[in-house]
Amino acid sequence: MISSRLSRRGFLGATAAGALALTGCGTGFALQSGDGTGSTEGRLSFTLWAGEAELAAFRTVAERWTATSGVPVVFNVVPFSEALTGVDANLASNRGPDLFRVTYQDIGIYAAGGALLDLTDLLPGGFLQGFGDAFVSAVQSEGRVYGVPHHTDTSLVLYDTEALAGARIPTSLDDAWTWEEFRSVAAGLPTAEAQFAFGVNWQLAGAYRWLNWVDQRGGRLLTDDLTGPAIDSAEGRDALAFTQAFFTDGLVPPTTSTKGSYVDELFTTGTIAMVFAGDFLLPTIDPAFVSAGREYGATFLPADERASADLGGNAVVATAQSVNPEAAADFLAFLSDDEQQALFCEQATVLPTRTALLGQQLDYAVRPDLMELFVEQATTITPELSAQVTVPQFNAVNSSIVDRLEQAFLSGDDPGRVLADLAEDITGRLA
Repeated sequence: MISSRLSRRGFLGATAAGALALTGCGTGFALQSGDGTGSTEGRLSFTLWAGEAELAAFRTVAERWTATSGVPVVFNVVPFSEALTGVDANLASNRGPDLFRVTYQDIGIYAAGGALLDLTDLLPGGFLQGFGDAFVSAVQSEGRVYGVPHHTDTSLVLYDTEALAGARIPTSLDDAWTWEEFRSVAAGLPTAEAQFAFGVNWQLAGAYRWLNWVDQRGGRLLTDDLTGPAIDSAEGRDALAFTQAFFTDGLVPPTTSTKGSYVDELFTTGTIAMVFAGDFLLPTIDPAFVSAGREYGATFLPADERASADLGGNAVVATAQSVNPEAAADFLAFLSDDEQQALFCEQATVLPTRTALLGQQLDYAVRPDLMELFVEQATTITPELSAQVTVPQFNAVNSSIVDRLEQAFLSGDDPGRVLADLAEDITGRLA
């Protein structure tokens, strides 16, 4: 049972993460603070991390489903950093939950290890046709379906309105800055000591966002069949040379490399004039600007040969250990239908994956004007890039991306040499 994951993380001896000691209310809803709430007949156990707004939305959806199904949902809420290690430990001891929340980048390794319930024949016929292709790709492995694409996140360029007062701000995807236009705007911004033009959100687990640049150039991380590296290419070298220059030319803080500091706080404090940031950060960024009497806007990611954006967000999956497979599949279908997904996205400030919602104006709680731009940018998440960042070995591959980009950004190593080393790393990771 997912022995490769447990061995790599070294958590076989770990106890399950403790849940938040909260009391739920309403029919069929409960929060536990125990052993991971393993699968038990007659109820669904659901392990997840969740912020306050997310938890409220999950609770509403669960209560609606229970009202018609008669099956209660028991929530085991844990910190994000502990969620999957707790799931791993419980699966290893045959105490896995019915359901758990998971990033798209993590689905592959669970599916490959036999830990997930195959939903292909349990979901309603044609159900996945209601989702964007990139998100369907993210929950499939070898043609089988192992989860539902609950929501997505992606990045835009947020900018300080005063700092960019004289710049041309693109207002549509078709009019997005080219790479060179973006660089020209950044280089022309007035900066004082300890101030920089922008920051990019590629730190640590977010290092895969650098692949946006590769994809925009027309390159790939992996071969078409996903079995080997394709990053050591002209397109890959162009992307690395272009982004490496952000550091060598002093456009970004040197502390914001792939092993450096997260960039959103640098934007709210005025250290940088622009930031590449996900939609989920708006509830933090917006009040900081409002309280400081400052204004900010957003525009689309730069584009080159094509537009491209990072696959963020989460799926919800059922475990192969569930003793309630039909109920689990029914809840997953309900959780991710048009009505429930719209509710969750509006309350949690995240983006939909269902195509029917892409053309609707959702009632977002924070900056609905900017959320519309995020929704539009999410249409550029490609199935090809989605497939590359959801292979079972991707977390290990991403660790190599962190190391090699750090080498390029801070040591100034030759892009060709760096990508040759990264390709060798990937070969080993995929073996």
